[in-house]
Amino acid sequence: MELRSNMKKCFKCGKIKSLSEFYRHSKMKDGHLNKCKECAKIDVAANYRKNREHFIEYDRYRNVSENRKVARLQYQNTRRTSSPEKYRAYCMVNYAVRHGRLIKKPCVICGKPKTEAHHEDYNRPLDVVWLCREHHVLIHGKVPFAFKVVPIR
Repeated sequence: MELRSNMKKCFKCGKIKSLSEFYRHSKMKDGHLNKCKECAKIDVAANYRKNREHFIEYDRYRNVSENRKVARLQYQNTRRTSSPEKYRAYCMVNYAVRHGRLIKKPCVICGKPKTEAHHEDYNRPLDVVWLCREHHVLIHGKVPFAFKVVPIR
């Protein structure tokens, strides 16, 4: 079987995919890694779970550096200015919880007590659904593919 120049076979899953489904890698002959993005994400997630304590300690050490603090502040300012309605809703919920006008409830999906406010509509800032972190990121679609397939435990 002959592959077209814009196609490649993943050595992990064996599927033939377009080059856009592979991460770029300058050391490879065609300039792309030999395993597809999906397989690479699964491997990274498995490695993180296997060495979780190491990565937690590494992140703790890395996050105190000055350039990381500056980058974090820049990201925060960018996020606040690009989505002022989200930031306003976040502040209003925080204020309402602090002053007892809004009571935190357990996650509506799993019942965990530690929750975050999820807004269906940012124009109604105090109309929230209480979700644990795990379900909140799932609803927003921010969990990598591998974490959806293999739960973190």
